[in-house]
Amino acid sequence: MTYTLSSPRRGTILDRLATEWQHITIRAADLDAVRRWGLPGGPIESLDDVLRRSGYIAANAAATKVRSDALADHDSYLLHLLGLARQDPLAARIVLQRILPALWAMARRHALTYAAQLDLLDELIGNAWPAIRSYPIDRRPRCVVPNLVRDIGFQTIVRPLRRRNSGERPTTHDMLLDTEDVISIEPLDELVALLSEARARGMSEADVELISQIVTLHRPENVARARHVTARTVRNRRDAIVHRLRDIATAA
Repeated sequence: MTYTLSSPRRGTILDRLATEWQHITIRAADLDAVRRWGLPGGPIESLDDVLRRSGYIAANAAATKVRSDALADHDSYLLHLLGLARQDPLAARIVLQRILPALWAMARRHALTYAAQLDLLDELIGNAWPAIRSYPIDRRPRCVVPNLVRDIGFQTIVRPLRRRNSGERPTTHDMLLDTEDVISIEPLDELVALLSEARARGMSEADVELISQIVTLHRPENVARARHVTARTVRNRRDAIVHRLRDIATAA
């Protein structure tokens, strides 16, 4: 059974994905398959139950503050799905549905027109399949959805942009934001892309997490208090990591 979207273009890709999801979420054969996976959380009445347990509702409720233990539970659940997704297209389709809001938000942020946003979303979804099925579960067991979405964004937006800036023929759509006039990749996106590249080149998850924590908490002193170490320890480690990141950025 396959869940790729190869049918002729009709409506938007969001319409087609929504229609497909409504169909498969209660289809008996798919429910039977998911129940055989032995996922935690009790009986599964529809695939929407799987989405909720992977954090889908919390991810789309802007006013809801999610506890850290709940986020860990969502990550653990998603890791089960990602492990299955390596061989099972249904599991990959569920993960795609889980990250679809984030992919659509990325498309809206990086394209000027609605038509261009849909085209970019199409590309993001195309790159999502291999990213989902090859996600490094052992190396990146936390912040699964942000990591996965950033990987997809890097492949779809950042890598082609770097090729374009290096003088190669543009591979992104003409209606995407032109970086000569508007910065289509925000500074934080550039950092995320660079960290993704660093991971691919062997940088430890601990080093990546430290940089992410500095960005979140703004100052090394705040990170030091959270980690119960000295600010000097954090700064020294930060400087070493930044030196490596500069080398990676220069080589990219």
